[in-house]
Amino acid sequence: MNLNAEEILAQHSQIDVLTLDVFDTVVTRSVAQPTHVFAHMEEHLVSMHGRVWKGFALRRVRAEHRARALKAISHPAHDVTLREILQNLASDAAHVLSREEVAMLDELEHSTEIQLARPVVLGCTLAELARTRGLDVYFVSDNYMSSAHIVNMLQAVGLQWVQPGQVFVSSEHGAMKSGVLSRSLRVEGPTLWETVARTIQTKQDSGAIAPISANVNGRCLHVGDNVLADGFIPQQYGFRTHLDLSMLSSHRLMENTTPAVLPLSRIEAWQRDSAANGIVDVAASIGSGLVAMVIAAQILDIQRVMQHRKITGVHFVARDGYLAHQVWSSLQSSGSQLPPASYMAFSRSVAWRARLTEVNESTIARFIGDDEELTVERLERRVGCALVSDHARNVKLSAEKARNVLVKNADAIVAASVELRMRMVQHLRSCGVLEPGHHLVVDLGWTGSSLADLADIVREETNGVSVVEGRLTGLYWDASANRTRIALNGFAMDEFHSVDDNLRLLGMLKMLEVLMTAPHGSVIGYGDASTGFAPMYADSPVERIAYDTVIAEIARSAISSARDLVMGTHPSGVVATEITGASVWAAMMQVGHTPRLEEVECLAPLRQISAIDHEGEGLPLVMDIPAWAGKYADPTRMTDTLIHGHWVQGTLCQWRQEERYGEWVSNIQRVLPFVNQQWVQSSSSETENNR
Repeated sequence: MNLNAEEILAQHSQIDVLTLDVFDTVVTRSVAQPTHVFAHMEEHLVSMHGRVWKGFALRRVRAEHRARALKAISHPAHDVTLREILQNLASDAAHVLSREEVAMLDELEHSTEIQLARPVVLGCTLAELARTRGLDVYFVSDNYMSSAHIVNMLQAVGLQWVQPGQVFVSSEHGAMKSGVLSRSLRVEGPTLWETVARTIQTKQDSGAIAPISANVNGRCLHVGDNVLADGFIPQQYGFRTHLDLSMLSSHRLMENTTPAVLPLSRIEAWQRDSAANGIVDVAASIGSGLVAMVIAAQILDIQRVMQHRKITGVHFVARDGYLAHQVWSSLQSSGSQLPPASYMAFSRSVAWRARLTEVNESTIARFIGDDEELTVERLERRVGCALVSDHARNVKLSAEKARNVLVKNADAIVAASVELRMRMVQHLRSCGVLEPGHHLVVDLGWTGSSLADLADIVREETNGVSVVEGRLTGLYWDASANRTRIALNGFAMDEFHSVDDNLRLLGMLKMLEVLMTAPHGSVIGYGDASTGFAPMYADSPVERIAYDTVIAEIARSAISSARDLVMGTHPSGVVATEITGASVWAAMMQVGHTPRLEEVECLAPLRQISAIDHEGEGLPLVMDIPAWAGKYADPTRMTDTLIHGHWVQGTLCQWRQEERYGEWVSNIQRVLPFVNQQWVQSSSSETENNR
């Protein structure tokens, strides 16, 4: 358990001086990572000065990278200054800046940092407590800002007594806290700690003031969050040290910085700040962040549609509409002006079977994968009827032999499909989908083909008086053909996005489908009249275990957080108007396309069952390295294997941890741009068109 301020000072009762790291020790921000400050700046710049500033955040990140690279050539141990970063930014060919614009950005960055500053309770309490006990208190920071700005940030979080002489910042002293370490872990060259140790003065027993020598004799305690810069190195100068890692969190890819990431960023900052003992529960974090935003988007999309046209019914599709239906029902029962909504048991497999009127080699191919091996018993469950076969019932058959068995039983399969359709129609009737009028059907997606099949069945049963419209979170490229059959609307992405975006979505569908699910299995049929044509769900032990161990926690956090987002009461401050298609897409990409390692580790054991009968062990979200893999393996073959059965980026993220596969992963990313971690696109061409 982390120590509180009283306990830390009690452990070091002989000290005269307390030094504190600044960021993530005393000061944090209301966003998840420092680069998101630039996203705030871009939001302001675009609203005040036009779309010429679109893409500023990414350019600001890249300018700092270039400035640091240049600095490292001439002064390896030195930190850059904001002025040097802005000078580099000013010469960016995509958007050359005038002197007045540079001055404006300088002022805006300073003011935005102050606006977003938030106190770290432990650090602020330590500083106040040390001061009341008569200790000298100083602040030591690696930062490109000036000490005067750091003072302003410290005062903004409540430490009004801090003065410039109490702040040491790397950009002003020609050295950083971390210095330069040799391979033998010896500090080479200057460090900021030399300046701190030489400059701070301590009170001696005689009451006289004398400078600290290179050895401060344990009279000073430094508190920070970096093992090297706040622990190992200051210890070399005689400082006592205490590390508090409660605010330390891994950051996502810095270049994925755009105003669209801000809602998720603020939610993740809230998660970080409110975590018990500084330990963020990864499952709860994914649930209250990404999944909650998708759920809120599903509900808000329906609410917005209902404001503009008359809707007969709202229907959430099992299973990935389960969480949204839970939130909708909760809002309705608490007094929100929402109409009743059904939870409709529907799946790709029942749609295919219910519309099957002919069995031949072509129509039956979709029911058996080319690489599947199935017993007659499992085939019977898959098509819903008894089969006549010369094969033993429990012997696995190749795909070719299994298809031959089905073709020979064509009449029985068609009859079973007719019976399934009748029961399915009765279930749809009980859900209100056959009522005359316009119905909204909410689903994650992704192709729209299943909803188009549903729309055909509803239209045929009602002679067109009942119309189905699909409201999906995302659509990829094969949605266009389905638009000729049904109205389809993608919230986070539609089929008009780039090919790379389509592939990015396709590469994380398995992850989203595993995360957004229900405690029950997928629907495989419907009962008879005695059950009210109740849905019959597949019982998958793999999915039950996943729900009990991980998914249930994701679901609990998601339902609570999504309800707050819709109601405008979320503790992060994110409100419903910020749940846009762009922000949901950014959230999906942040977790699905640029995941943190701890997110991959949390989800790696989970499996996704995509078989038409929803049986079997499924495929792991994160793929094991295949036996045929190696430095020269075909990246196209590898990616095709991944994208059709696994979570691409989660897999690559895990593989990258093994040194022997790093070059191979890099080669895949080089050959296939859509798997490269960066997804924020440069706006240089658009910028040029708008200048």
